[in-house]
Amino acid sequence: MSSGYDLYQSQAFRDELEKCQVFYLKHPRGGHYNDGFELLGVIETGSAEELLALLGILGVPHTLHKQKPECWCPPPLEIGGETLWLEYENRFECFGFPAYVTVGTSNNTVEFNFNSISCYDVTLDDVKRAVAFEEALRSQGILKN
Repeated sequence: MSSGYDLYQSQAFRDELEKCQVFYLKHPRGGHYNDGFELLGVIETGSAEELLALLGILGVPHTLHKQKPECWCPPPLEIGGETLWLEYENRFECFGFPAYVTVGTSNNTVEFNFNSISCYDVTLDDVKRAVAFEEALRSQGILKN
């Protein structure tokens, strides 16, 4: 297998990545033992209500709590004047694709990480899955052409 840098510079990899609307290759920042390349896709919503609706459409298993639960949760959401804490599973299957998500309650985003084999490297197959996943998102009306 060639090095990640060689793969990321290859025409096949760049051509496939250019097909992505929301996914991009995050480069390592350096200096961190757990830093590597990641294939990330971010979907932004306009409000906490829209974020919850998106989680439902995506099938993200989640629970809303009126009181801060003992388990870790992101910062609370404000919905209809009520403070709610969101507990969610970050690994699940979304439209037939294995997914790892991070929900941003402060900025109303859902971030997908499509690294499949390694936490530090992205494969061409990862990018191809991201392209197919974006097609599934378009077919569900989540992404526009």
